[in-house]
Amino acid sequence: MSPADDPLTLLAAIEAEQQRLRDLLSARDPSTLAERPPSGKWSVVENVRHLIFAEQSHLGRLVPGGRTWSPLGLPPHNMSLPAIDTAASPGITEVLEAWQAVHAATRTIPEPGLEPVRKNLDKNLRHLRAHTRVIERLLRDGG
Repeated sequence: MSPADDPLTLLAAIEAEQQRLRDLLSARDPSTLAERPPSGKWSVVENVRHLIFAEQSHLGRLVPGGRTWSPLGLPPHNMSLPAIDTAASPGITEVLEAWQAVHAATRTIPEPGLEPVRKNLDKNLRHLRAHTRVIERLLRDGG
């Protein structure tokens, strides 16, 4: 395992990427962030809601007490969960607060050095980076 694959390093990278995304969104008009692009794909807010779901999906089962679903998370189109309100249209501030609460639970994962934890942290980081690129493209090009 390289130092970049160390679970604590992966967790720090997740947190740095989350902060980078928060900084990117902080000065934006909330109504613009909620608009879907002309392609009909997810808006910026919906992408961030999906990141809530992804963190719980990738890491929630490792959290003490087990996985719970934030009602603001957004699963992929082919999946539904009764605890999640896919029709909700919360603002970016509410979504970022919910994501912060979900991530606080992630930080309670015991024994972060275990291989399943490392694999799931890595998976979550890759997913987060992929959606961050999508969000950057939406902000730059509008779709």
